[in-house]
Amino acid sequence: MMILSTEADGEQHAEAVARVRSLVEDAGGTVDDVAEWGRRKIAYPVRKQADGVYVIITCQTTPEVIDEIGRVLSISKDLVLRAMPFRLTETELAAVRANGVPEPVDERPEREDRPRGDRRRGGGGGGRRRER
Repeated sequence: MMILSTEADGEQHAEAVARVRSLVEDAGGTVDDVAEWGRRKIAYPVRKQADGVYVIITCQTTPEVIDEIGRVLSISKDLVLRAMPFRLTETELAAVRANGVPEPVDERPEREDRPRGDRRRGGGGGGRRRER
């Protein structure tokens, strides 16, 4: 999985995907699926960016190639915010081959606005400290 900068254009995103694809295929591996999830909010800001373009590349290759992909992607820091490899089980890989990468699901409940308590009334840590 790669999280790409939203400040870069689509052509630069395509070049990053093509570079990963060529590294995998040149080493004798196969690229099974490329899923672009588009622009999404990142859990925490990375290099002062709150959003990123998510791209998931499913491939079969050797650990050495995965290390090389990580090295190559870390060089282009202004394009690639994060690159994280995941190892899939055989059943997960078969599901990706049959259906592609599933879209992300946000299972968190919608946050309801809670009335905030009056800060002046008890329950805080305010007040004087007792000396011991």
